[in-house]
Amino acid sequence: MAKIKMEKLQAGRMAKQSISMVADLIERFGNRLVGSESCLQTAEILGQSLEASCDTVKRESFSLHPDAFLGWIRILVVIYPFALLFLWFSFPILSLLLSFGGIIIMTYEFFLYREVVDRWYPKATGVNVYGVMEPISEVRHTVVFSGHHDSAKVFNFFTEKPHLYMVRVGIGLGSFILLTLISLLDTVNQLFSGGIFSFGFPKPLIAFLAATLTVASPWVLKLWHFVGKEGTPGAGDNLISSAMAVQLSQYFRRNIDMGIPLQHTRLVFASFDGEEAGLRGSRAFFNVHNGDTSVLDGKIHHFNVDCPYDAKDLFFLTSDINGSVKLSQEMATKCVAIAKSMGFDAFSQPIAFLTGGTDAAESAKCGFESVTLMAMPWDNRKRKGVYHTPEDLPESIDPKAVEEALSIAIRYIEQVDSHEV
Repeated sequence: MAKIKMEKLQAGRMAKQSISMVADLIERFGNRLVGSESCLQTAEILGQSLEASCDTVKRESFSLHPDAFLGWIRILVVIYPFALLFLWFSFPILSLLLSFGGIIIMTYEFFLYREVVDRWYPKATGVNVYGVMEPISEVRHTVVFSGHHDSAKVFNFFTEKPHLYMVRVGIGLGSFILLTLISLLDTVNQLFSGGIFSFGFPKPLIAFLAATLTVASPWVLKLWHFVGKEGTPGAGDNLISSAMAVQLSQYFRRNIDMGIPLQHTRLVFASFDGEEAGLRGSRAFFNVHNGDTSVLDGKIHHFNVDCPYDAKDLFFLTSDINGSVKLSQEMATKCVAIAKSMGFDAFSQPIAFLTGGTDAAESAKCGFESVTLMAMPWDNRKRKGVYHTPEDLPESIDPKAVEEALSIAIRYIEQVDSHEV
């Protein structure tokens, strides 16, 4: 009981210091869109902080095209009126080619986070920073604890009439998808009408649906302004997790100084860049270091944290990138058990469709044990009100959520090193 009380006291202090660091960095540098000077400066401060406790610290640059990740939205907006005109003027095959091309781009860029149109967007440079702490004996496990320091662009639909978010997105994207389907039907009509395989979709029905899509055009065009040019302060999403990585590095350095080092577990404290541009930073890190035993050796465990806003909503993801990537159910179950053993409420669940992805996906693609701890309602109707808005400030973070996340991470690392997990 005394040990648990001491752990909570330490985690509580670490949580306060993490939030204090976030407040200081936001006051100094403001928002941190990937590639911006403020983002690079923030990465440098995080690196300097890690140098005080880690054996080695690296900054690694990578190239990306950040505007491509959400650029598909405006591509669809541009395609829509042309495809609709082709449908009205009885060129449905041209309408189908245009609209289906837009669907392909949306599917790969957002549903799967693949880089399809990136090369046609301006290039930027992101910087990952990470510190490595070695055990005293042979490395048998590596635990990567990560957050990301870049902030998201403001989602205008979350700041302007947020209660209409699902309606606006649903009608906008739904109309585009319906346009594709109607174009397909009318193309089939033209190709097979009167032949052996006559389908006979009534032209009046096609005309009625085309008229409906015309009426819906303003909803599609409004998607042009879905995302703004400015970045959010990004306190809870997700600078706080990078600050937590610094605090954890200091915690385990103090343990070393007190003569209780880890035996066989290497720790990597990482702050990724470019997460809000489609996980580009973590992708670069794991692609470069997969097989690099100087960084990732033994059994790899990736403990990622994102959006730790509210302790009452703490959970572990078991899938990622809109459900297209499987995370470690085993690791999530163990983390939930650890949380409950410490008196915390926690559960595991797959990611909700259309809610995006987290950095754990990129390590999972490499075959590593990976989870993301989150602490906020995670669906498009119940997300935290400050999410991707200018209100994502330090005061939006529940210190208890940070304290619990730190406590679970510490206990998980200790159990890995003692072969309990």
